[in-house]
Parts: sequence; C-alpha cells; structure tokens
Amino acid sequence: MGLMAILQYVLSAVPLRKTQRNFLTVLLSVFLAVPGRLNVLNLSRYAACSESTIRRWLHRSDPGAIPWGAVHRATVSTAIESGLISPLCVLAIDASFHRKSGQHTAHLGSFWNGCAARTERGIEQSCCALIDVQHRQAFTVDVRQTRTGSEAPSRLEQAADQLDDVLLDLQTVPRLDLAAVVADGNYAKESMVETVTGHGLPFISRFPRNANLKYLYTGEHPRRRGRPKKFDGKVDFSDLQRFDLVSETSTERVWTQVVWSVQWAREVRAVVIQQVGKKGQVTGYAVLFSTAVTMPAHEIMALYRSRFEIELIFRDAKQFLGSQDVQLRSQQGIEAHWNVVLLTLNLCRLEVLRAAGGGQDLVFSLEDMKRRAYNALLAQVILSNLDLSARFAELEHLPFNPLNFGLKAA
Repeated sequence: MGLMAILQYVLSAVPLRKTQRNFLTVLLSVFLAVPGRLNVLNLSRYAACSESTIRRWLHRSDPGAIPWGAVHRATVSTAIESGLISPLCVLAIDASFHRKSGQHTAHLGSFWNGCAARTERGIEQSCCALIDVQHRQAFTVDVRQTRTGSEAPSRLEQAADQLDDVLLDLQTVPRLDLAAVVADGNYAKESMVETVTGHGLPFISRFPRNANLKYLYTGEHPRRRGRPKKFDGKVDFSDLQRFDLVSETSTERVWTQVVWSVQWAREVRAVVIQQVGKKGQVTGYAVLFSTAVTMPAHEIMALYRSRFEIELIFRDAKQFLGSQDVQLRSQQGIEAHWNVVLLTLNLCRLEVLRAAGGGQDLVFSLEDMKRRAYNALLAQVILSNLDLSARFAELEHLPFNPLNFGLKAA
C-alpha cells in the first residue's frame, strides 16, 4: 500500500464531497515529489490543476472548505485500528516560529524564535499533536496561526481555546486512551491548567525555578479556635530533605512530593530532577509537575519527555515539506498550507509504520521519501509519454530499482 492508497483509505473515513476528495488526491499525489520551494506556483507546475485553483481551495473558509481536523483525526484512527501505534497517547501542544516577509500578511508580529534564541518578526504556528507513549510516534491533529492585534485574545488564551476544541474533537476517535496533556513550561499557566483539568485529564508541564510552592501540613491539629493549619512552610529547591528520593544515579537524582501551588490554589505532584557532577555536587535542576497527585514520578518524567517528539514535526515540516514556503497572506490560506504539509507528514509516517509493521526500531527518513516520490513521478511521466504506463509496477522488481536512485538509505 503506497502513500496514495493510504490517503484514499483515510479519506474514506471522512465525510467529504467529491470535489474535496479530488482536490486532496491531486494535490497530495505530487506534494511530496515537488523539488524546490513548495509554494502554490511551484505546485501548479507538477499538479494537474492550475495555480488559481490551488489558491482558491486554500483560501476557502465557507462550509465547502476541507475539514482538516477530521482528516488528521482519521489518520490517527487508521494508525490505532491497524495496530501501528498504541492507543495510549498524550496530547502535546507547542508553538513554532515561521519567518514571513512583506507587510500585508495577516497577524504578523514579534514572536520567540528558538533557533535564534531571540524575538523576531514573523508568524507563529500553534500545533497540537498526539504522541504514542510506547513508540514515541507523533501525529498532528490541529494547527492554527497565532492571532495578533488589539482585538485578539492573549497567546495563552488562544492556546487554551485550541486545546479545548481539540480535546472535544478527540472524544470521537475510537479506542484512543488519552493519558495526559503535556506542554512546555511557557504553558504552565492557570488558564491552561483549568482547561485541561476541566476535561478530566492531568496536565504535565515544567515549573519555573522561582515557583511559589508550599508544603502541606500533615501533623496533628491542636485543639484551638480558628482554621486548622494547612501549610507547613515554603518549598526551597536547594533543600529537599522533605522530598522523597525516587532514584539516584551517578549523574541524576529524582525527588518528588505533593505540594500546594499558591498560584493555582491546588495540590500538584512536583518532581525535582537534579543533575549531579563528578564530585557529587548539584550542577542544575528542573522541576516538573502533574496535576494528578497520584501519578508516579517516573511516569511524569516519561510523559513529559515524550513531548519532544513534537519538535521533530516542526523540523521535518520546515526542512523537507516547505512549511515556511507559504506565499499566501490570509490566515485561511496560511493555515491551509500548514495543514497540507502536516497531513503529508502524517501520511508518510503512517506509510513507514505500515512497512515496518509497527513503531519498533522505526527508521524514518523524510528526505529519502521525497527522493523516491520524485523518482516515481518522473518515471510515471516518462512511461506515460512512451505509452508504457502499465509497466510502471515492474520497476519495483528490477535488480537495480530505479525508484531508489539517489536514496541515502537505499
């Protein structure tokens, strides 16, 4: 089953109009194979439709627009039902900076660029992805552009609204077992905590080093008038004697304790990870937390570390699939371009998982997949002009498979 066969199988699970299905089939049949910039003009040179047709579809915001979220969720459902990934997943949310020239693009603003470690002018992509806990395979389920301007909500309010919508939509995915929502420390705010816990899920993130936490009082309450004692001093991360030691190695110590978050007025389980030097001294530390106080410390660490798989989505989308090549100005067009990119990435991952029989020891080279797709497209064009299209399937069985020409891992 090739990429297009997987696409047709995924689309069969989504209620689409014939025109929507035909456009996705035409566009994605060449999207992976197009060399150079993946903008509308270059796509029209390879796809069987004009530049204006592609632009018109990407700019659509009416009821006839493609339901990108439903298509993304269908890829996840296909992976779970086929046994390619485990149903136990976490939902990760993160943002990615995209450079954008010009002055008329919607919601241009100053955003943090992690690659340059500074704030730069451009646009920002907010992405939600499901990550298979067992095999660390990530699938995008929603992508949006961060809005700017005086009338737009704050960045975190937009992220909270996005999470709320995504969590509601994920309830329709059969067999999905969502363990938690994980996010970077920048999202460790009250609005995010309330949104996630409102859906009955734990929220796992990272505390800043100056987090205002208090120990819970566990002793006997003296018989006196007034409110019983609830707290027993402020948490000092330089003195963890009142924390429980979970594990210790020559390079790392892990401590945990249930504490009170003053900012959110709730109990959380804090996990302090200390980095230990050669002489046993503490050289640094990080503080993770979970709103589920009964969650073990090692599970919190494992779920939080799985969050970094979303960074691979940003890397592949930018380096190989032209996420920053969008030459559209409207928010609808930009988001549609991102959805095409991330849907292609989802389908590629699904194809590699199917070929490997699951997520164990997966070798995933998107660069090689692009090269092979280009070779296949070029071979189809040549054979078609020679009236030999029926013999395309024979290329796979030749001693030197020409479709693998130029692959690094052939």
